[in-house]
Amino acid sequence: MKRGKTISRKTFFELPPLELECMKALWAQGQASVKEIRAQINGSNGRALAYTTIETIMDRLTRKGAVVRRKVGRAHLYTPQYQAAAARADAVGALVHHFFAGSRRSLSAYLAGEPLPEASAARLPRVPPSGTRGHEPCLALTRPRAP
Repeated sequence: MKRGKTISRKTFFELPPLELECMKALWAQGQASVKEIRAQINGSNGRALAYTTIETIMDRLTRKGAVVRRKVGRAHLYTPQYQAAAARADAVGALVHHFFAGSRRSLSAYLAGEPLPEASAARLPRVPPSGTRGHEPCLALTRPRAP
């Protein structure tokens, strides 16, 4: 994407996990430096990410138009342009489109534990079973395995 453009093709649903973690930290703080984002991420998930890793991710998010940055002293201060409510709406829209044939009613039924109407189920993409050679289930939709 070109600089200065808003997010068009990529949505919250398509952000890689570390970009999403950085956005969540930034949404919680409103605006923050790399140091502040890193402190929140490292404090919340128990892993220690390097300052330069967060700096690189924030640079990518800036180029995508998800955040803006301004120089304050020697550091950059980041502010989200892509708001959490818009990201949530994009994520649900993508989920409905890709997995429920555009039907929010089918998503609602699925979440309530109800069987999907046969017509809706027939239009849903078929996911190969786990362990099928060359095909793995989507990580975002699988439950984490117990340690």
